[in-house]
Amino acid sequence: MFAIRALGKAPARWLEDFTRTYKEVVETVREHEPRLIAFHGFVNKDGTEMTIIQVHPDTASMDLHMQVLRDKLGEHVARALGPELIEPKRVEYYGTPPQSALEMDQQIPGLAVDIRPTHVAGFTHTTG
Repeated sequence: MFAIRALGKAPARWLEDFTRTYKEVVETVREHEPRLIAFHGFVNKDGTEMTIIQVHPDTASMDLHMQVLRDKLGEHVARALGPELIEPKRVEYYGTPPQSALEMDQQIPGLAVDIRPTHVAGFTHTTG
């Protein structure tokens, strides 16, 4: 399993635009990434910070996610990560990230990247 937590800072009055854009991203991801276990966006109480959580079954799923971002969502991602909406601050990888993710991270000025490659123990419940 492979998980990501991405955090960003948001300017005032951004929530409506971000919500609309993120919902479009979610629908595209849902349609094109059937192996993705979880993909969620959260905003703090005062609406100034956002967190995106992704859980993938493996790094191949994350590679596909990066491809979908490039091929299907380039405009949405550019709009969501543009200075008007989100200022990416930090990304945390739980598991070894694929090179495609690290390459995209390097293109974001000031982004802190934290990699925790060693999984100690745990489990995932699924409904069924």
